[in-house]
Amino acid sequence: MEKYIKFIKREWANFAFQKHIELPLEEAVISFTFDDAPRSAFIEGGSILEKYGFAGTFYIALTFLDKLNSEVSFSDEDLKTAMEKTHELACHTFKHIDLSKTNFLDSVADIRENGERFSRLFPDHQFQNFSYPFGAETLAIKKFLADEFRSARGIGHGLNIGKTDLANLKTIKLYRDRYSLAEIEGYIETAVEKKAWLIFYTHDVAENPSPYGCAPAYFEAVVKACANKKLNVLTIDKTLDLIESAAQNRKRNSLEHTHHNN
Repeated sequence: MEKYIKFIKREWANFAFQKHIELPLEEAVISFTFDDAPRSAFIEGGSILEKYGFAGTFYIALTFLDKLNSEVSFSDEDLKTAMEKTHELACHTFKHIDLSKTNFLDSVADIRENGERFSRLFPDHQFQNFSYPFGAETLAIKKFLADEFRSARGIGHGLNIGKTDLANLKTIKLYRDRYSLAEIEGYIETAVEKKAWLIFYTHDVAENPSPYGCAPAYFEAVVKACANKKLNVLTIDKTLDLIESAAQNRKRNSLEHTHHNN
């Protein structure tokens, strides 16, 4: 019953409100993201991306900072090193709460606490983007996040093409038992063909991964496939910079064309 209620709340949120933009991409963009960001995501996942000259987006819940005896734990040094290597750190609530089960004001307080703690750790930085823990959404929290962050990534399956909801970005899971490498390469080919924004996400990157993570060899095969095709691999925030720049250029060119014709 709980799963059904969560599904209904998410579907209603996405039917009733969207933060729409029209993607003006001239070529496909790939983003690699990590939810919870256990230490293996930084050590294994981050290192693999760096090997190919790429950076990823790590959605962190600071309740897991130095959390001993937990499946999810990372250190402030992990965070500092990630930023030094141009990875993006983004928000995943503070206590990793289910937003469909938490009242609105408590949800807002928790999300803001994560940002405030992050700013105390790194005064020159703040979160720009968000992902929904458990993919849980409500209409009220989605509207709040649309104003609070540049984007919010959901768990809805698919590519971001054309008219895109920045408050519920679609994604493709890199989970242990979900998709074969051949299927993943098919998604990459489709992204190239349609000039889409393809966002991958996983959790841990370990030899014996959780059901929500994947092995280093699998993860590297996906990253290598993108490198071999010379695809544009960017963090969520850098992709949004690119989208905004492309939209401004398109608007400028349109105005110049109109002025010339007049």
